[in-house]
Amino acid sequence: MKQKRYFTVGTALALALFLTPSFARSQFGGGTQIVFDPNMFARQLAQLQQETASVTDLAQQLQYMVQNTTGGGAGVWQSNQALLANLGGLISEQEGLSYTFQNLGQQFQQLYPGYNAANTPGIQSPIASTDTTLNTLNGALQSAQMQAGNFQAEQVTLQSLEMKNQTAVGRLQAIQVGNEIALAQVQQIQLLRQLVMAMMNSQNTAAASRLNDQTESQLAAEAIAGAAPQVPGGVQMLQSSAQPPPQ
Repeated sequence: MKQKRYFTVGTALALALFLTPSFARSQFGGGTQIVFDPNMFARQLAQLQQETASVTDLAQQLQYMVQNTTGGGAGVWQSNQALLANLGGLISEQEGLSYTFQNLGQQFQQLYPGYNAANTPGIQSPIASTDTTLNTLNGALQSAQMQAGNFQAEQVTLQSLEMKNQTAVGRLQAIQVGNEIALAQVQQIQLLRQLVMAMMNSQNTAAASRLNDQTESQLAAEAIAGAAPQVPGGVQMLQSSAQPPPQ
């Protein structure tokens, strides 16, 4: 790459002055004789070379400053808020029990009442609870599938960042590329958190469904056998008897 050299007006005048040979005039016997001083000419030439090198170094420093303050490595990162919202809404779209619900705790109690089934109004039927559990698992699976479908777009972003990393011409562009990579890493952490939340949602719903089915089966068996119901701690509730205990 050719380096540009910048000369000031003073430098040009000095150059013209220094390139003019220095002569001295002497008179002998009424005549005029021109005397040339090579040492003075050499000193002037060395001084000119030093000034030229200083101007060249200054021009190079200015070029580095321009490169280091030139941007252009930003703009690759894009928000994935819409993607995260879609991933969280897939479970509710499948009519499952999603962590995105505002009244999640109330709906959870209605679906899986446990031992309070006989005393809690508005309890859904076991069939509805089973359907909700299956829909929840289906929604979590589709959420994972949607994340897998986004891999191609992520690869395009990574290739763009790699190209910007290879073609960075200054310090600012290199810093901007590093910031873009850091933002992409944060997005990956967000996607991982969403996947963990979907897994927790599915596991808790499935576990609640199994426990609720066991509770309903136990209550139904005790009602048929006429046995006293048991509380979750395993303590049997004694039925009151009209007869006094034996003396």
